Amino acid sequence: MKNILLSISKANHHLLQEGSIDDALNFCIADIGKTQEFDRCYIFKNRTDNNLLKLYYTHEWCNNDVEPYIDSPNLSDLTYAAFPGLYEKLVKNEPYYGLVKGSENDYFRELMEMQGIKSYLFTPIFSNNLFWGWIGYDDCKTERIWVDEEVYALQTVSKNIGLRLNQDKTISKLEATLEKFDFYMKGSDQALWELNIDTNKSVFSYNWVKILGYTNDEIAVDAQFWKNSTHPEDLLKITIDLEYFIAEKSSSYCGKARMIHKDGHTVWVKYFGLLKKNKQGIPKKIIATFIDITENIAKEKQLELSEEKFRFIADNTTDIICQHNIDGGYTYVSNSMREILGYEPDEMLNKIAFDFIHPDDEELISNVQNDFIKDPKPRAFTYRFRKKDNTYAWLETAGRTILNEENVVIGFQTSSRDVSERIKAEKEIKTALKKERELSKMKSRFVAMASHQFRTPLTVIYSNAELIDLKTNHLDEKTVNSVENITSRIKKEVDRMTDLMNNVLIFGKYESKKIKKEIKKINLDTYIKTLVNNYFNRALEAGKIQIKIMGKKQVFHTDETLLTYILTNLISNAFKYSDGKSNPLILISYLEKEIEIEVIDFGIGIPKNEIQYLFTSFFRASNTTTIIGSGLGLTIAKQFTVFLNGKIELKSKENFGTTIKLNFPYEQN
Repeated sequence: MKNILLSISKANHHLLQEGSIDDALNFCIADIGKTQEFDRCYIFKNRTDNNLLKLYYTHEWCNNDVEPYIDSPNLSDLTYAAFPGLYEKLVKNEPYYGLVKGSENDYFRELMEMQGIKSYLFTPIFSNNLFWGWIGYDDCKTERIWVDEEVYALQTVSKNIGLRLNQDKTISKLEATLEKFDFYMKGSDQALWELNIDTNKSVFSYNWVKILGYTNDEIAVDAQFWKNSTHPEDLLKITIDLEYFIAEKSSSYCGKARMIHKDGHTVWVKYFGLLKKNKQGIPKKIIATFIDITENIAKEKQLELSEEKFRFIADNTTDIICQHNIDGGYTYVSNSMREILGYEPDEMLNKIAFDFIHPDDEELISNVQNDFIKDPKPRAFTYRFRKKDNTYAWLETAGRTILNEENVVIGFQTSSRDVSERIKAEKEIKTALKKERELSKMKSRFVAMASHQFRTPLTVIYSNAELIDLKTNHLDEKTVNSVENITSRIKKEVDRMTDLMNNVLIFGKYESKKIKKEIKKINLDTYIKTLVNNYFNRALEAGKIQIKIMGKKQVFHTDETLLTYILTNLISNAFKYSDGKSNPLILISYLEKEIEIEVIDFGIGIPKNEIQYLFTSFFRASNTTTIIGSGLGLTIAKQFTVFLNGKIELKSKENFGTTIKLNFPYEQN
């Protein structure tokens, strides 16, 4: 590696001289990339989102012939889970490097190869002993074989960046402190007021001019001027406070009050006084300072409100905050320990947390402790903890390690909350789900049994109705017609019950997840025409359905049986609800990425306020009470459409008709 010391020197120069850390980082990686002939240098920064550590691609330098990725969304908002072993290596302040083709992580290898990277080196950046992020160095043209000296030298750059980050953080805090100090200094503008108790005469500093708006000549030294300049509602309190202070009935003279500006508006001041005595201890003089706080009073009230909210949150938090030494002994316990577990915080100090763990959870906690020592990343765990009354509470604890300056684990910090009610509810939910599954199985068995058992008596009834028709052929025409009317109604109701049983059986199979897909290629044009001929060729329906096909024909894969269930239900409804109006229409459109099938009728339509319930099992619209139906047709159609990765959409207007649109992908999984 050429001129490595020169490139490190340049990088250090930028870190020392640049005012902006972003500029410093950009110059650093650019100089290193150019000098060491890398193809790409970049920085990933860690950020915690919702307690999850994520990576963000923040800085990048590339050779002219290498594609930049600084704006790629695929390289930000990533978790370390996508790169097994990366976090574990870097968080220990160890470099991570090698050849891309040799990586055992398929996702990592594919991501790097996608960017044309052949070899890589990642060096971690730590700021104030915290894992801040890392620098990456990529070679896209050669498979660079890294040597220890090169890696160590480039690690130095990461360490120096960490030092600069620490420096910026320290300077930022110092600037904030100085800014606050400067604010108070500028805002003080203290006006001095001195009262001679014996003569009742006042002496004042010139800053009163700024506070009250008077010129020096206009401010009088007599007491009446100051009374007139004090807000009437505050005058009595200030007078009493002053008298009590002079009489030494109170130990202090301080507070806030309103004064009257020369132009009449109110000025808020903050005052503080000292009592001067002679050698005999007799009060002789009061010296007080007054500060104009008018501009800050609103901020102060807002601050008081914020502090009140903070105190409310702090006083009502349900978490137990604790710190432990490496052996589990308590070194700090928050007051919530008393409310949640019954122990006084002081009595838990130096006691071992493991002594309070439920015996069945001891192994879990021991493993968690060992994992913490091996890998200091934050983790959460749930276990039972013995309360002072010897019962057990379920605690959910989020823990993290406490490290010393050498990044050695010296203790743990935990935040625990009582989740006993949640655990109880989860158990109840599991029990309820188990019962629900059992009831679902019973329902499925009953539906299947009932559907099959009904078929036999329905077949017998239908056969006997036909037999009655045959037996009455020799009777007179009037009797034959009368009997045929009766047997026709019987057959019609048997057909209705058979249709209902078929739908219930299909519905039950779907609910119990016993239906499987058998995907194959079909000729949709031929299939539709065959379906119409086979299922809708009765005298009243024959030739009454229109079929229109649009677009360039494409190969369509689906389950023919399930598609038949869907379309027969929809076409049957189109006939039933057409009410003798225009013939139903089937419109097939070959779209670019999917097939679209529309079943359109021009019949009675559906009331607007009932459309939302149409895909609910056994629901029937209020205007269909005189039309035979089971209330399951649309439910089954929707279930099977979704099962085939399709979408179903219904539009209807009462007395104008209904359109049901189906969309299916050309290919099925």
